[in-house]
Amino acid sequence: MTEILTQRKQYKRVGMIMVFLAVVIGVFAFLNLQGKKPVEGVLEIKAEELVIATLDIDDVKQLPAVKKKVVINSTQGLSKHEFTCTPLAVVFNKIDPEIVNQYQKVITKGVDNYTSVVEMEEVLEEDNVYLVYEDQGSLLKMKSGKEGAMQVIVLYDEFGQRFTNFLVELELE
Repeated sequence: MTEILTQRKQYKRVGMIMVFLAVVIGVFAFLNLQGKKPVEGVLEIKAEELVIATLDIDDVKQLPAVKKKVVINSTQGLSKHEFTCTPLAVVFNKIDPEIVNQYQKVITKGVDNYTSVVEMEEVLEEDNVYLVYEDQGSLLKMKSGKEGAMQVIVLYDEFGQRFTNFLVELELE
């Protein structure tokens, strides 16, 4: 009989611990949702957790533009594009010419939480890393379907693995 009571007490403790953990997880999930959500069509450039610049499509369109014909080889096959874009180095130079000297990496992040890393050496290579805002003369679509998205492409990346669609953040390291 005492063994059954002891077992019940253990089950009760385990149940209370599980309820406690569920409440803690719920609180953290709620707090996480209250954090600042990225805004589609707005690109934040961060350094050391601080936002040093914010750009929207109109800001990017003010920068020197180039057209790039690109064929992307993906799991869905080949797709042809004619991107209107700006070299990422030009974007950084507009914000602060020292960015390319102070940081070694750029972590790109999309609104869908896709992230990729581009070395600053790649950004500085001629004709390699671009900030894209149009394809075939039309503004890129956001994940929500509206116009005004941006993406990063790395031309020397043969399979497009590091292309970041729905770009919302560039973090400098």
